[in-house]
Amino acid sequence: MRNLEREHILMVILIFMLGVSAAIMLQRENGRISLADSISDRHEKILLLSWWGNDPRHEYTMDGVNHFTDINPDIIVNYRYGEWTGYEKKTKVWMLSESEADVMQINYAWLDEYSADGTGFYDLNELADYIDLNTFTEEQKAYGTRNGHLNALPIAMNSHVFYYNQDVLDDYDLSAPMSWNEMFDAGKKLKKDDRYLLGMGKKQTFLLLIAYYEQSTGKAMFDSDGSFNATPDEISELLVFYGKLLEDHVLCPVDSFERADYMNGEIVGTMCWISDTPEYCDALEENGVRVTRCLYPMLPDAKRTGWYIKPATMWAISKDVKHPAEAAALLNYLLNDPYMIKLQGVEKGIPASSKAVEVLDAEGLKDTNEYAATEDIMAHSSEMNIIVANMEKEDVIEIFKQNADEFIFGRMSADECADIIYEEIKKTCAE
Repeated sequence: MRNLEREHILMVILIFMLGVSAAIMLQRENGRISLADSISDRHEKILLLSWWGNDPRHEYTMDGVNHFTDINPDIIVNYRYGEWTGYEKKTKVWMLSESEADVMQINYAWLDEYSADGTGFYDLNELADYIDLNTFTEEQKAYGTRNGHLNALPIAMNSHVFYYNQDVLDDYDLSAPMSWNEMFDAGKKLKKDDRYLLGMGKKQTFLLLIAYYEQSTGKAMFDSDGSFNATPDEISELLVFYGKLLEDHVLCPVDSFERADYMNGEIVGTMCWISDTPEYCDALEENGVRVTRCLYPMLPDAKRTGWYIKPATMWAISKDVKHPAEAAALLNYLLNDPYMIKLQGVEKGIPASSKAVEVLDAEGLKDTNEYAATEDIMAHSSEMNIIVANMEKEDVIEIFKQNADEFIFGRMSADECADIIYEEIKKTCAE
């Protein structure tokens, strides 16, 4: 009997202890839930910002973001960034999986790819209470408008400019070439010392060839709707011209181009975006080199210039953003806040925002090479067209480059390569 009473007492004690433990655990769990809820409430306005660029761009953008969150303590901004190589393909994955950033730096060409009907990005017109749209002209806003929806705002306007090492040109008794014939004359002189007149990446090489094609044929290679206009015969002739550029040392082979060779004068000039002026012009001048800036070469009596202008890059907001007002505040900060404007300067080109121009004007904007280059381009803007998305499409450029190599290295004839290029680009543009 005593044993039963003892067991009963022990059982009661055990049940009591289990009840106490459960109560303690429940209290702790409630505490954790309350704490979690508190964190969630405090951190509910979280944004993701994405961009691409070089290390200096990463550094000043993060500096600006830190300042933005200091003055907006209720907003947390995380970021995703990288260099340009491979970034376009990553963006495609993010867009298709709907995991893109809330506020995004985008390429102008992406508007047609992801928002042809204007619904692929948030309509910034709906956020006019948070974004000062008056700092942009109607023409500037039109670049980012699709089907009446303002999908993006331009950071700066961009086109191509040529920079030449004038010191090297002087050594060869050359002036900066202003025509295709002058380019060939210069290349032949430089070839004797295994130097090249121009060096550039594959996109710039493709756009250079488009310019020659349009000047020589008088028609656009790509229609405004993105369709491919070139015929196989025209492509074949363009491949032969491309081979001549390489053979006569007007153009360094894409895969051999190194910026170091440009910096040391082995490659005398380059064609680059105005926004890349610090890298290809300012950097030489800082080393004591005299640099000459030129506009695009022209064929006599050409009916088209074959040269294009576009927004350098743009800021857009995801259509699926959870906190549109806060995202709009961040976008406005990136374009119009004096602190951010001074951090960015003209690294992305001369800003489109009138507020940014006003701020930078007091900082010596008009003394920069970017400003001078932009003024040159704007003076000739009537001769230029708005860039077509497919001209910059990575798949299109790669099709041309890979197949052109087959001709350049003698593995296929120009006609054979032209047929392949025609079929593959035509198909890609139709997708």
